[in-house]
Amino acid sequence: MAALGLLAMGVSALVAPRHGFLLDHGVLPHPKANLSRQLLQREITLHQRSEAETLLMDFTRAQMARHYWGEFAGSLQDLGLSVEPQLGATVDRDDFRTRLWLQPHRGTEAYLAEVERLDGRLRMRHCRGDQHSGDLTHAGRCPDGWQRIHLN
Repeated sequence: MAALGLLAMGVSALVAPRHGFLLDHGVLPHPKANLSRQLLQREITLHQRSEAETLLMDFTRAQMARHYWGEFAGSLQDLGLSVEPQLGATVDRDDFRTRLWLQPHRGTEAYLAEVERLDGRLRMRHCRGDQHSGDLTHAGRCPDGWQRIHLN
């Protein structure tokens, strides 16, 4: 009789995890649903990253061209660029530099493109990092905790 009880417990232990049930009939979260959610979020992040990096590169090239014709442009529209609705974009400029901040509405990653005139030459910089970290006011370098990215 004890052997039959142990056999029943062993079979239920083998079968229960596959069907997502505990012995007390509680439902376990389905691991495939969590994995699907993670994969979907990763896909969204990679798509946003691709879109952002394309816009960063277009911005720097257009601002460099505009500078050679006089001064940095004050908006994306002045450069003939548009931004997708899922990206929040801000352009800052002064006499020596211009910056594009991109903050997607989903996720935590944010992006920066900067073009600056230094010693008579134009230099560009692209950065990526957590939009809730780092001091975003420093010009001339990536914000603290962000990484510099190299775009072609």
